[in-house]
Amino acid sequence: MFKKKPNIKPLAPLRSSDRRRIANQIIKDFNLPLPTPAAHDASAGGDKEASTSSPEVALRNCLFPENCLSAKFTTTAGPDLATVTGTIYFGVHPSEDEGKAEQRPLWVKTGDDEMFPTVYTLWKNPNLLPLLHTHSPVLTKIQTGADLMIPGLIGPPFPAGAAKGRLVAIASSESPTVPLVVGVCEINVSGLTRVVGEKGKAVRVVHWVGDEIFNNGGAGGKIPEGLEWGTKIVEAAKELEGVSLENKPEENKGKGKENTEVDTGGEAIRELTTKEIDEAFRAAALFGAYHYFSTGEFSNLELPLSSSQFISTLVLPFLPPASHFPPHNLLQTSVHPSLVMKKTSYKNAAKFLKILEKDLLLKTKTRNGGEVVVMEINWDHSGAKNFTTYQLPDAPKEDKKISSSSGATSVTNEGSVKVVELFRPNGKAMSFFSAVGAGTKDLYTAAEVKSILVKYTEKEDLVNPQSKRLVKIDPLIAAYLLDDRIREDADALRVGQVRRDLLGDRLVKSCSPYYVVLKPTESASDPATKPKAGAPPRIQVVLDTRQGKKTVTRVSGVEPFGVDPKAMADELQRTCAGSASVAQLMGSSPKNPVMEVTVQGPQRKAVEMYLEKRGIGTRFVNVVDKTGGKGKK
Repeated sequence: MFKKKPNIKPLAPLRSSDRRRIANQIIKDFNLPLPTPAAHDASAGGDKEASTSSPEVALRNCLFPENCLSAKFTTTAGPDLATVTGTIYFGVHPSEDEGKAEQRPLWVKTGDDEMFPTVYTLWKNPNLLPLLHTHSPVLTKIQTGADLMIPGLIGPPFPAGAAKGRLVAIASSESPTVPLVVGVCEINVSGLTRVVGEKGKAVRVVHWVGDEIFNNGGAGGKIPEGLEWGTKIVEAAKELEGVSLENKPEENKGKGKENTEVDTGGEAIRELTTKEIDEAFRAAALFGAYHYFSTGEFSNLELPLSSSQFISTLVLPFLPPASHFPPHNLLQTSVHPSLVMKKTSYKNAAKFLKILEKDLLLKTKTRNGGEVVVMEINWDHSGAKNFTTYQLPDAPKEDKKISSSSGATSVTNEGSVKVVELFRPNGKAMSFFSAVGAGTKDLYTAAEVKSILVKYTEKEDLVNPQSKRLVKIDPLIAAYLLDDRIREDADALRVGQVRRDLLGDRLVKSCSPYYVVLKPTESASDPATKPKAGAPPRIQVVLDTRQGKKTVTRVSGVEPFGVDPKAMADELQRTCAGSASVAQLMGSSPKNPVMEVTVQGPQRKAVEMYLEKRGIGTRFVNVVDKTGGKGKK
């Protein structure tokens, strides 16, 4: 919210009666227990008045110190830069030296009566909010003003209080007891059973270390090294990032890495060498590619992926447990504490991706600013397709699968719309299916179509023994899958061999496309889920101008995805703080009308976020900008 500097009016003293009223309301809203006498004395921090007062007064002073000041503020937030007004409360906690400490922002109240603490208040009141954890690269992104998406969470388990609409704190897995972000849950985070492969926003961020409110803290900007957040969630975050909650035993000091032992609560396990850690991360990447390809989930990945998305989705969930490394404690099934990116030889995700690119597992691109993103993943990589799996520390629960009439499957998740793309062999493609005994009237996923080609090349002994990525060209492949008018194909015909992944893509394109849209309440047996011929539907988003000045965003084609245009307009009107209307799309049939949602302003991002929350990825959205760059996207 405070990415840009707010306009803060002069500070004014807060009346004692108002301070007590606000503090009491906070105690009630946050359901805070009264401190015990010991905790009461400690929280007083030597403050004579607080130490002689009741626990209620001590708790109020911890949350809302005496002599607080308040100031009205104005700022902008959201993609349309909507105006936000409210009040900031400044103060100094009793345990600090008021002669040296500066006034710092402790609480923020917005115009819609949303009251949230700043990180300064959280550092003085541990366990005030449920604490979530994320990886360091994700946290860095959040501290630029981004929200926390579901794949960026570390877990499960998650704290019970992290329910939809509730305030939460967010910490880095490297410092899991120090909250650095405050946000509001967009979903019921506590009910999540997995985050890998999920989509959507988890937490809407309202404040973070380094924003313009935090910077008003003056000398109070020093981040503490650690706090007493005594929860199992903290322990889980430490374990996932490979950092022990306890310091290394004294007897381990001075020993080399080979002999160092890490205390994990059970039998001690040794510290891994850099080579073992490198191999574990590479194996995890191969395991991740194998898992996503073999289950069909790869079709739900939207490329390009940022380096942090790739690591959190296809690498970290597939790191091996401690029991994978001998000698080991066979009961130790959690991630080995040595498996941390900074302990590898490449030290960061960008260099790790470059190593995988040299290994031909993926293709990357370095964008402006030095950000490395994954553009392609080689699902036909031999190391991935033939990977020997191992037991995962926290294996994700199996997704529910939906079968088409032919038995083809695709993964879907409860609560979101999924588009399943299917293919039926047609014309030239039928010869390959018939050659391996596969049905020519059945429907297949893209992965299954490519597997047909693999079976054909193995049956005809066309695989190059020196490189399994290359296939010898036989008359059937030359006639049906290659075109000598294309330079790449002509070169392949000249040398007599071609890449298998290229042939797989050609075989998919030679099949007739079908699709089925699966809504959250539908099953495969419902008539509505019968596959339809043609390419999957696409939602049209058009940015246009009215009267030559005003920009509007028009959205159509949402009905096949189970989205109610009227409900969409109502929510976008609230989100974008502007007018929204629904009308029949010009040119659509009166018998089967297509409705169009029109929102005031350039609201492309708001529309995409709305659709993403319902499981509809951007690959099913066409965006046309007719404003000539006049409106902001």
